[in-house]
Amino acid sequence: MHRALAVVAVFKLLVSLILFFTAQRFDPVLLVSCILMAISAAITRIVQEGEVGFVLVSLILLIDAIGLLLSATLISIILIVSYMFFMIWDIQILMLFRQIQT
Repeated sequence: MHRALAVVAVFKLLVSLILFFTAQRFDPVLLVSCILMAISAAITRIVQEGEVGFVLVSLILLIDAIGLLLSATLISIILIVSYMFFMIWDIQILMLFRQIQT
């Protein structure tokens, strides 16, 4: 599972760089989400407990929700769509963690 989280972290970082170059706007919330996803991959690797990953991904989902609300105030369609995509992706990761736990 830690490899999947690491891949998601790299993908989020690439998307944040693409968004930076297309929208010409640096999004610190997305960067924090990428960093937290990479840290949670390392923590999940060390601890090897599904519950820890579930809590960490839930926090990342909260950060992405905050980013969605902030991007809605900026009225940037690119950022809104990317945060909606990341929220759906985080929910899918949470569902995967739930399947692994049972």
